Amino acid sequence: MNTPQAGVEPLKSQNIMIGGHRTSMRLEPSMWDALEDIGRRECLTVNRLCTQIKERIEEQARRRGIMPEETDVTLTSAVRVFIAAYYRRACTEDGHMRAGHGGSDPFVGTPFELPARSDDADTVQSTLQSPGVAGSAFPSAGLSGSPDPRPEV
Repeated sequence: MNTPQAGVEPLKSQNIMIGGHRTSMRLEPSMWDALEDIGRRECLTVNRLCTQIKERIEEQARRRGIMPEETDVTLTSAVRVFIAAYYRRACTEDGHMRAGHGGSDPFVGTPFELPARSDDADTVQSTLQSPGVAGSAFPSAGLSGSPDPRPEV
C-alpha cells in the first residue's frame, strides 16, 4: 500500500486500455494509487479493473432502458465511486480503531494531515494530557451501534 502524500496533488492523466481501446483518464494521484492497490488485491490489472467498471456502467444503463452511450455517468466518475465503495465495504470497527479513527482528528494518515509545527508541540502535548481530549470526550461515538453523542451541526 502506498503512503499518502502531504496535501492534495493535481490530477494526473494516464493512458489505460478499455476493452482493447486506448483512452486516458484524469485522476488524483491518490486515486491512481488506490486503483493499483485494489487491482493487486483482486489480482486484476488497472486496465482490466477499469474495463470491468465500464462494463458494469453499460449493463446498469441497459437494465434501466438507456443506451450505454447515452448515460450521464463518466468512467472517471465511476472509478472514483467504485474506489470509495470498495474501501467503505472493507471498513470494520476494528479497522477503524487500528487506523486511529474516532479520535477527533479524521485527517490522521490522510493527505490532509498537517504536520505539527515546532511552536505547536507544547500546546499539543498539554492538550493530549488534558482529561476529555484525544477522543475520550466521545468514547462510544460510532462504536457498537451506539448513537453519536455529538450535536448535529
